[in-house]
Amino acid sequence: MTNDRLWNRQPLVAPTTAGAVTSPPPLTAPSGPSAAVPGRPHLTLGKRTVPVVLPNRRDPRLKLAAVIITLQVLGQTVLDFKVSIAQILVTIGVCAVIDTAVTFRRQGILAWPASALLTGNSIAFILRASGTEHGDWWSLNGIEYFVLAALVSLLAKYLVRPGGRHRFNPSNVGLVWVLLVIGPVHLFPQYLWWGPLGAPVIAALAVIVLGAVWVLSAVKMLPMALAFLVPFTALIAVFAASGQSFLAIWHEGPISGFDYWLNICTSPELLVFVCFMMSDPATAAKSPTGRIIYGIATALVAAGLILFQPTEFGIKVAILSSLTVVCALVPLIETAARRLRGEQDDPSSAAPALPLSKRLTAGALNPARVAVVIIAVTAVAGTAALAKNEDLIYIERGLTGPGNAQ
Repeated sequence: MTNDRLWNRQPLVAPTTAGAVTSPPPLTAPSGPSAAVPGRPHLTLGKRTVPVVLPNRRDPRLKLAAVIITLQVLGQTVLDFKVSIAQILVTIGVCAVIDTAVTFRRQGILAWPASALLTGNSIAFILRASGTEHGDWWSLNGIEYFVLAALVSLLAKYLVRPGGRHRFNPSNVGLVWVLLVIGPVHLFPQYLWWGPLGAPVIAALAVIVLGAVWVLSAVKMLPMALAFLVPFTALIAVFAASGQSFLAIWHEGPISGFDYWLNICTSPELLVFVCFMMSDPATAAKSPTGRIIYGIATALVAAGLILFQPTEFGIKVAILSSLTVVCALVPLIETAARRLRGEQDDPSSAAPALPLSKRLTAGALNPARVAVVIIAVTAVAGTAALAKNEDLIYIERGLTGPGNAQ
């Protein structure tokens, strides 16, 4: 779940080397009352003419939106998702309004908030407020937490921008932050288990798999998805063989052995994460080699954070946090990819390399880079702390009384 102009490959991005993309200069509105370009949509506000940017049918984000909306419909009708229509619409609306306002303020245009719509939909697809039941169509239970996740997501997008570009997948960092800070008493992520393998789950898996091919092919991310899934499923198999287990509110007793591997590695929620969240072209590595490293690195971090988690809540947050950590490392991943390809910067154009001490000092004085480090470290520390959260174990066992969270 993504949110950057890099999705719009035709009008907004120009190809460079194989698999890489670069952003054009920011859109700016011409000044003066006759600012509108003939034949282009515009809106006249008094003496001011404001260009209007409408959806482009070739934008891959429309494909992703179609997949997520289809899954939301299945969740509301046959998969018993514990999220209300009101929670979904409010979250999407908050993201859309903020993004539209910021774009208008910065660029003087009214643009279709494709990225923000995906961010809001992604948050509502994963986040759950304790006490919300399937069928509470218009419930606003816990809506403040959905709004908070939306605000954190867009703050990270617009304020944490080392080098002038946002580093984190907005919906991912917003979800990780609220799940860790607000905690399992009030919030939880969508279950790994979507139900018995009947027609509803099969339909959802079909939508995910077909949607993944449709979306990932457009942004050249299929190798990245495989680079994650192969080592991740192998490591989870090792954990299962070594006797690891976890507790989940939807299962009586610990889940171990083959069921441990099955419930994690074949979870529709894991596939959604890999195919539709990790694949954000704006925050993933850009080169084909870099994307392979990016996929493998996320798998290794996810497995490392999962290893000591005794609950489903901890496992799901570990998976989400792994992307937060690896997004912070994308510049290093790209550097490693260039070295593996034997590429070097042009000595005639490259600035002299600063000593390591000066580079570290410069980084420490850059607020955006400091924020990136703090977010990544906090994600690791907060996720690791879940392994020792006894209240969470009681919640997953359903032992906290009639008002049990989840």
